[in-house]
Amino acid sequence: MLKIVVYVASVLILLAVIITVVVITSKNKRLGKMPELVYELLPNLDCKQCGRNNCMQFAEDLTKGKTAPSKCPYLKGSKYLRLRQVLKRERKVHFDTVAFVRCKGGVDCNNKFKYIGDNTCSSMNLLHSGDKFCPNACLGCGDCIQSCIYGAISISEKGCAIVDKDKCVGCGECVYACPNHIIDLIPSKKFVEVVCSNTQDDSVVVRNCKVACTHCEACVVACPVGAIKMVGGAPKIDSELCVKCGKCVAACPEHVISRI
Repeated sequence: MLKIVVYVASVLILLAVIITVVVITSKNKRLGKMPELVYELLPNLDCKQCGRNNCMQFAEDLTKGKTAPSKCPYLKGSKYLRLRQVLKRERKVHFDTVAFVRCKGGVDCNNKFKYIGDNTCSSMNLLHSGDKFCPNACLGCGDCIQSCIYGAISISEKGCAIVDKDKCVGCGECVYACPNHIIDLIPSKKFVEVVCSNTQDDSVVVRNCKVACTHCEACVVACPVGAIKMVGGAPKIDSELCVKCGKCVAACPEHVISRI
């Protein structure tokens, strides 16, 4: 009886080893061809705006999951969606987080020059961080919209990106797509947030944006539970400490803190 058990166990182990080898071999063959398939869908401009030396290197990193398709400023529309299908990357959905745009400047933030060129945030950002006086402003070209296949992002009447919390799944693709890094993932249950990314004590920025954070710390003083602290020159709200009283919203003279 013992011999039979040992024999069966040996056979099962052998089968497991064979299956593992077959799966690994199959995966390696697939990954070996994948960069070439991905490369064919890319613009093949070798512009280096994705942070890679050329499109083939970008294709290889896409295959390995080291970057996102939204990092390519020229990948749009049907080609973008086709690339998603080819990669078959499973999106990590986090319903406990939601994308949040830390800027509401738009037309309330003056332009420092007239931009003429490719209508993408990535391209505009290459020229002095964009046409706005604030280097951390939303440029309003919609690279984040392009990256979101759930239709959760739109451009407001003021020219700033806004997120529909009911549609957002917290995948974070828009975070990668924004060249000015003004989109974050925050807890979906958060009550209030700072809608500005300006961390500079720059009078030029403040004069040219009607809704810029002036770092006056009025919100810090107003908070009865110490949930707001100045971090890196800007106010940061601790959602664990926040009691949702709304006093910081009322205290902010520039209306930088808003209910979500």
